[in-house]
Amino acid sequence: MAAWVLLTAALLLVLFACILGIGIHDRLLQRGQADALDRVPASATLLESAPTLASAYSTGAPVKVAATWEDRWGAEHTGSVTAPPGLDKGSSVPIWVDRSGAAVPKPMTRGDALGVAGITAGLVIAAGVMTLAVLWAVLRRWLMAYNCAAWEQEWREVAPLWSSDGGKRS
Repeated sequence: MAAWVLLTAALLLVLFACILGIGIHDRLLQRGQADALDRVPASATLLESAPTLASAYSTGAPVKVAATWEDRWGAEHTGSVTAPPGLDKGSSVPIWVDRSGAAVPKPMTRGDALGVAGITAGLVIAAGVMTLAVLWAVLRRWLMAYNCAAWEQEWREVAPLWSSDGGKRS
């Protein structure tokens, strides 16, 4: 019966994780669509060269660099933007700007929302499975101790009838 209860809990866990993932996906997608209405792509010109960072990978993580850009109304803005390492001064990098002209992250795409929702659902399932596995191990140990005690009690009752030495152990 314990195994059936835990199996049912595992199935409900998967159902909960899927519903949670769908809800997160929908919320992130709506937020991305709202952000896409407010943000537009632009091009920023670097005011200094992007530093090159030593990395074991062929391309390192983006770095913050001072740059200038124009907003959708032609007003010039200056600030920090992310750029690939090693990019020279005067190079252009694509950015997103909001209504005020400030550099902002790009709107969340459908793929980004799906990735975040999938990771969240996966983490919920992993945490739930680990919890159920620990619960199963504890429950199994408790049931084994209970069963051993019950078997010992039953043996005490039938040992005098079944054994030739009257149930005495040497």
